[in-house]
Amino acid sequence: MAKLMNINETMMPLGPGTGASGGQADGPRRHFKHIGELADGGSKVVIVYRTVPSEPNNCLVVGTKFLPDVYHDSLMKAVESDGGQAEKEFGVYMSRQTFPDGTNMLQLLHNDNYIKKFPTKDIMVTFGATADGRISLDKLNTQIAKDLGVKVSELAVPDDTPVAETTAKTSDAKKTKK
Repeated sequence: MAKLMNINETMMPLGPGTGASGGQADGPRRHFKHIGELADGGSKVVIVYRTVPSEPNNCLVVGTKFLPDVYHDSLMKAVESDGGQAEKEFGVYMSRQTFPDGTNMLQLLHNDNYIKKFPTKDIMVTFGATADGRISLDKLNTQIAKDLGVKVSELAVPDDTPVAETTAKTSDAKKTKK
């Protein structure tokens, strides 16, 4: 029988919080795109779309505290994923993801009324622990538009979802459950 040996030459830190994000063991805390909070109360939100078509001063967000745990955890894993971080608009990534029960993430959150519209000035985007790591979404959108050489109104992702078909399927599904 082969003898077990430690092939890792560095010591493994042990103790409370080992392996937790932001702990000393795994380096600096990571900050994620698509995360913010309400400017007036600090409630945490996931920013689904930074702008709305034809409404550049509004955005769509999900208040994470209102989600059942299984949806909350899956949503946050999607936000933190490489794919979620790579997308300019998180809603685009969500449309390709499913919750553990197999339902489409974006459709469920929309159909169950978890996605809410807010003025962009009422959302603070958080990307750091200090005041320097916060910017209102309207200012961020203005900066992004400037960097891209477009108007803020041109940042919105066009909605090409067949709404009538989705609504009909959802209504039929709810009728059969009753």
